[in-house]
Amino acid sequence: MPTRNIGKYGIDMIIELEGPRFEPWRLLPDCTPEILKEHASWLIPRHYDPETDLFVAPIQSFLLKTPHHTILIDGCFGNHKERPNPMANQLNTRWLERLAAAGATPEDIDIVLCSHLHPDHVGWNTKLENGQWVPTFPNAKYLFAEPEFTHWEAVNNAAEQPLVHLVDSVLPIVAAGQSQLVPMDHEVEDGLWLEPMIGHSPGHVGINVEDGGEHAIFIGDMTHHPLQLTYPDWCSGFCDDKPMAIKTRRDFCERAAETDLIVVPAHFPPPTFGTIMRDGDAYRFHYEGE
Repeated sequence: MPTRNIGKYGIDMIIELEGPRFEPWRLLPDCTPEILKEHASWLIPRHYDPETDLFVAPIQSFLLKTPHHTILIDGCFGNHKERPNPMANQLNTRWLERLAAAGATPEDIDIVLCSHLHPDHVGWNTKLENGQWVPTFPNAKYLFAEPEFTHWEAVNNAAEQPLVHLVDSVLPIVAAGQSQLVPMDHEVEDGLWLEPMIGHSPGHVGINVEDGGEHAIFIGDMTHHPLQLTYPDWCSGFCDDKPMAIKTRRDFCERAAETDLIVVPAHFPPPTFGTIMRDGDAYRFHYEGE
């Protein structure tokens, strides 16, 4: 995919995994075979693969280049991590090569932004070096929304078994002195700021980029799949506070449908960028260039 420019900001997608990935019932527990059949005309093949009975949902990061910073948004699963999920366990992907192809080395990254601290958004925060988890980006400040970090730190401290993704992909950043806890409306620089999008997780944030008459927002996991626009009250199987997740999604869709806001979901397949449009009492996603 070519670089998508929002004024002075350049954005590249760094894909870790693509293709059919998620069982519909696991990602969207309200989904049924009848609903998949009803919407087959637009779900297949981009969003649903009937042969495997899996949703198509990439795991990807975004490289954001500004006049002042080189920023990574969300860190996928990462390599060599022990995970209970077979899809994420002991990966050995070419993600770093894809980052280089987009024009950045790990040393170039000076800010890492995590929409939230779930395993598929923090993995490349760290790499395995001499048996230890160390920051992948040695020159970066990692910005964590304070309510998100505080929540997961408390969960980890209270758990009988530590949360492996926190232990290997978040806490080493803190130990290295490279983390910074920020409010959910933190301004990174002029034209680049966070906003609360809570529900999927307690401190989930969207990441806004605005310049040159265009405004884009990386929405993380506020919406995992386009069917959640058709059925806005559907939550993923991974949402922390479902009523709040529904409210956040509905409020955002109302706002987006009234504007030319460019929406960048974490798990929509390429071209990923698009707009939200009204469709009766619900909404639909319109991909750029189509």
